[in-house]
Amino acid sequence: MFESQDNRMPTTTMIRFARPEEADATRNAPTYTDQPGLRRSTAVTYREGNPTRIEKRRQRTRVFSEDPFRARFGKRLPTGMRQEARGMEWRKFIATYAPSALRVESMTATRRAAGRKSYELSITGLRGNAGTRVSITAMGASSAMTQILADHGRRVEVLEFHQYDIFEATVTFIFTQHKTAKCWAVGFGADRDSSIAAALGSAATRLHG
Repeated sequence: MFESQDNRMPTTTMIRFARPEEADATRNAPTYTDQPGLRRSTAVTYREGNPTRIEKRRQRTRVFSEDPFRARFGKRLPTGMRQEARGMEWRKFIATYAPSALRVESMTATRRAAGRKSYELSITGLRGNAGTRVSITAMGASSAMTQILADHGRRVEVLEFHQYDIFEATVTFIFTQHKTAKCWAVGFGADRDSSIAAALGSAATRLHG
């Protein structure tokens, strides 16, 4: 009278769970937001006022110093960079090794679990003339800025790293490479994180234009 239920085909429901690393990658992916109103900073690194007669005399000696950084701050440049920059006037040194086409205007960090940090950056020159706000999670400032640059086609590999504290700021010197191109770059910052981010921005400009 009734059809037997034993002939029914068994059904199986498949549920796919996201792998932990996939979920983590999605959660920690950097975000980029345009900031049209962000103006490029007009600050000039270590601009001096009107020099006295004695200071002018000292500056004549400093202009053609074998090490422009030592003449100003009393610390030697890294060997390879010192050879390149020998005899440079300070403004030429900054224009060469710290070009301002790509500039980190601000940078803050918040500690997270497992030694990671969340970074919030405002960068000018990353996407044309507009400012860009970036949110990214990374192990450190160097890896964060390196990923930001790589996401915008400006890969930078660091071959040498040197960092000094000067007065109440930090300066970072890096020797970098992309494919066959190599160059030195410098970055100044209020702390070590902003200094390395600035140096990587300088390197990206020198390597990629």
